[in-house]
Amino acid sequence: AWRPITMKHFYMIAILLTLMGCERYQVTLNDREIYTPPALFSDYEITDPGLASCVSQSIYDQSITRAEQLGTLNCSYAGIQSLDGLKRFTSLQTLNLADNKLKDIKTLLFFGQLQQVDLRGNNFIACQDVETLAELVSIKLHRPENCQS
Repeated sequence: AWRPITMKHFYMIAILLTLMGCERYQVTLNDREIYTPPALFSDYEITDPGLASCVSQSIYDQSITRAEQLGTLNCSYAGIQSLDGLKRFTSLQTLNLADNKLKDIKTLLFFGQLQQVDLRGNNFIACQDVETLAELVSIKLHRPENCQS
């Protein structure tokens, strides 16, 4: 038989729902720690300020706690000139680097899981490197305008 929800049950449900909404925050009760979220991933070093800012924001937005959790990176219009340090994120599958200032994309040749890459608006990239990358990208590569085939 169905029983009505008691106030005790109501309070427990309310507390659980509140805790679920606080997944990024430490929760304490009477100065005792109830929940501490896992620390966001920070064991990487990227020298390009635009790329560093994009990666940092993506880690925060996606609550990334390990490098291999970062699968999507949208860094268009970020003024990125260098991909140095990106190798740390080996599980990238979708990468939007459109409309940056890239010249060298050899770093991307070491990513084995790339499915979609957007390089439009980066017209100083060597077309030979773009063609090599095209062999590795499994779904779609948006080439720079000067490398359209």
